Amino acid sequence: MRIKPKKIMCAIDFSDFTNIILSYGKSLASEFGSTLCLCHIVSGALMVSSFGHSYIAYTDVKGDRIRHAKDRLKKIAEASDIDCEIIVSYGHAADEIDQTARKNNVDMIIAATHGGSGVKRFLIGSVTDRLVKILSCPLLVLHARENHLVSAIEEGIKLNRILVGCDFSPDSKLAFDYALSLAQEFQTQLYLAHVIRSTEQIKLTASDYMKIQGGDYTKWARSEYLNLQKNATHEDLGKKSTLSSRLEKQLSSMVPEESRNWCTPVTILLEGQPYKKLIDYAVQKEVDMIVLGVHGHSLLEQFLVGSTTDRVISRASCPVLVVRTVS
Repeated sequence: MRIKPKKIMCAIDFSDFTNIILSYGKSLASEFGSTLCLCHIVSGALMVSSFGHSYIAYTDVKGDRIRHAKDRLKKIAEASDIDCEIIVSYGHAADEIDQTARKNNVDMIIAATHGGSGVKRFLIGSVTDRLVKILSCPLLVLHARENHLVSAIEEGIKLNRILVGCDFSPDSKLAFDYALSLAQEFQTQLYLAHVIRSTEQIKLTASDYMKIQGGDYTKWARSEYLNLQKNATHEDLGKKSTLSSRLEKQLSSMVPEESRNWCTPVTILLEGQPYKKLIDYAVQKEVDMIVLGVHGHSLLEQFLVGSTTDRVISRASCPVLVVRTVS
């Protein structure tokens, strides 16, 4: 299913990374023919005087800050030659971005996570972390700490390789649809990867093999045990080969036949910790974007969105697009 976002929103915080967010917003909106929105959330933190007292004209201060933010967004749009909508809201950044996106029927949000370390990273990244947990529409997270993104300001974004992680869930199917749509618009190479977790790997020890075969092994020599272990290993490899073959077939079947006219998708099976393997493969292939699905909106998942998605976002050296199905 080809996906074309009609409205893309850039979450602007007036940081040094605003131009990077704008570059991705402009490029994606241009490719998809989307409406572009620039959005800023004025913080709802209480303002106090140097004497520790809250301002008397707090309502006026709030209004002034909103007007000032709108003026700054308009100047940014004019300087960047962008035809866009300007949206300014007030409150907690992540929650207001979510509500604003719902009210304005936004199909994709672009935001940057600033990185850093320690407390600074925790505080700065908290907005992005919260967005991943609550948003219904896709979120493109840019890693502003990465130097290679700076080139996007001058040259525009380049998507030569896109990697999509697939665990065969509805969310990963939607992630694949987005990845395929991006690959078609930008005429890029598409990598479709499934990571076999340790729980999926088939292991058959010599003792397990004995139980299967039956018999009395108490008087066996060491060479006989070693031979039995060899047989067990062959059994293991045979089952693993069957599993791999089935998974590769499932990955391949996800690719529509017509898409092969303009793209040759590469299917990959990796083994180990999903987030590590996806990140390592992305570095190895110099991937320009990773696309992942994230599951559900349950109470637990609002705290533990899915360690794979969270860890890829925080550790990947390229932008990460996160999507989820809306129930």
